[in-house]
Amino acid sequence: DILGRQEVHRIIETLRKDYDAVVSDVEKLNFTTGHIQKVMQGLLREQVSVRNMVEILETMADYGAITQNTDILIEKVRQRLARQISLQYADGDSRVLHVITVNPSILQVMIQNKLDTMNGPIVAWDIAMQQAWIAEVSKTIVSVQNSGYVPIILVHEEARRLVKASIDRELPGVVVLAVQEIIKEIKVESLGEINVKL
Repeated sequence: DILGRQEVHRIIETLRKDYDAVVSDVEKLNFTTGHIQKVMQGLLREQVSVRNMVEILETMADYGAITQNTDILIEKVRQRLARQISLQYADGDSRVLHVITVNPSILQVMIQNKLDTMNGPIVAWDIAMQQAWIAEVSKTIVSVQNSGYVPIILVHEEARRLVKASIDRELPGVVVLAVQEIIKEIKVESLGEINVKL
């Protein structure tokens, strides 16, 4: 498993020495080591570094009174780490982020067919739609790779987790970012749009 509970406990105790107020704020909201572990694992699963633990805990403290939902907290932490995420995927000195977008009507259907499960939200549409979606995503990804770019799908915050969940089994390595995770210094260039006939 990515990042054990004991390891997370050690990280928190180390942070407590210099950032006691931040750790205390998180604990006052009844966040356990397990909650923090799940947020960290969710970030690591999508190659987001957890080195900036102060930002991660501060975000959990900021949103903890509103929600204890791990999926929502992960999205809020990702947004707080926007600079880190933007620079991780933008082209070096040019600061250009080459992305694939998704037709808004597809995203709307995904949001309408959202189903919350124990493992997070999924898109509960029929098998034929899922197959058509994966076929289109795969085709677009191959086209982008053939042009020499890393495939990165960019969508709105509300759809990011759903898009990732919908392709994760067949295309686990594909990066899905939210518009809210991109800092203003980054120039975004679209390499194409994924569209599926509904």
